Amino acid sequence: MHPLLGRLLNVIGVATLLAAAIPLFSARASNHEYEVWAIDQADPQRGGAKLYVYQGAQFTDTRYAGTPQVVDLIAAAQGVGDGPGVRPHLITFNSTHSHALIAYVASGHVQVMRTSDKKIVASIDVGDQAHAAMAAPDDSLILVANQNGKKLARITSNFRTETFTYNPADDLDLRALENPGFPDNAPICPLMFAEGTKKSYVTLRGGGFYAVDAGATPMRVLQRHDKDRIAPAGCGGVQVGSKIYVNSGTLTSSDLYVLDARTDAILKHIPFTPVGRDGHGMVVMGRYLWMGNRASANIAVVDTTTDANIAVIPNTGIAPDLMDISPDGSKVFATLRGPNNLTGGPPAKGQTPGFAVFRPDLGGASGTRLYFVPIGDQSVDTPSDPHAIAVRRGASAPAALPNTGDNPAGAIPLALVAGAAMLLLGVRLRRRAES
Repeated sequence: MHPLLGRLLNVIGVATLLAAAIPLFSARASNHEYEVWAIDQADPQRGGAKLYVYQGAQFTDTRYAGTPQVVDLIAAAQGVGDGPGVRPHLITFNSTHSHALIAYVASGHVQVMRTSDKKIVASIDVGDQAHAAMAAPDDSLILVANQNGKKLARITSNFRTETFTYNPADDLDLRALENPGFPDNAPICPLMFAEGTKKSYVTLRGGGFYAVDAGATPMRVLQRHDKDRIAPAGCGGVQVGSKIYVNSGTLTSSDLYVLDARTDAILKHIPFTPVGRDGHGMVVMGRYLWMGNRASANIAVVDTTTDANIAVIPNTGIAPDLMDISPDGSKVFATLRGPNNLTGGPPAKGQTPGFAVFRPDLGGASGTRLYFVPIGDQSVDTPSDPHAIAVRRGASAPAALPNTGDNPAGAIPLALVAGAAMLLLGVRLRRRAES
């Protein structure tokens, strides 16, 4: 019996080792299967309206060791739907990263680009000005901030069939909601959707905030906070556990607000002035939140367990703007604006158009700028003005997981130990039977 049992344990042990080892090797490989997408929003006649795509595996610790793919957005949109837009300003991805959404801030265009071949498959003009566009978690709709039109536009979407329908009658008219507490209801961004829902968070140019049920017909406001509670012109929003973080940024101020994701009540206000001014892009790694302050050229770090500002990362480069993070959490990418910026006013006036690459240290509690990747001409007269940046995950690359102190991946080392133990026991039983 011992030889048969020994052989069985050997087979089970080898199978367990293989099952545990494969995810480790595939996870390491998938961490590099991502792309960084950045857009130069300069006028096309001056070399702008270009998408730059960088391969994640070519970002070393000292430089970008490759050449980006460049897509002419004007040429790519010819003959598609409502055609080319003006000034590509923001880029986001749907839930599977099969498609990108590009919003044009000097026209009303939202374009849908298939990420596999960088082909624009839809171009939809929603009105005056598309400042930002974002897909719902289930990819059934795209919500658009029509800023100067003072409306939220909704596009019904099916990314599998690449079918997109816009009905202007579905717009939520924010101008009609203006009053002394909401003096200028131009939506800056539909910052995000609460996880797993169609509740969207919308910041306003004149100050204030709306939580909107974007799935209802007609769309409706669920919660509101006026300008005395949330300052003007926020453009960053993230969710960490049961809390929502929404920012505000102007030439003279920078603020962060913590809200309850269920009730949308304000839990805390974190003022950053004078540490930072013009808070803009945000990114989360584990328990730490980074927020770029454009006018102060730094990044503020918040510990989301205490909701306290614990550090400031200096030497970011002038006018750090939007940010995103690699799937394994090892690198953060932040656009740096050009000296002749087309949007954002004086606080967004930069010096070196391109993006900076940072290394999070101590799990994100601090960080170090590694190097700079230029986009376009670097002279004082350069028209280049990168604003949009986003990380596209590859088909097998998971999003960076929060570092909560728990270790769900600990099951893999345990499986390796168990497999090795069964393999050794099987060998011992077989030797005992043969002796």
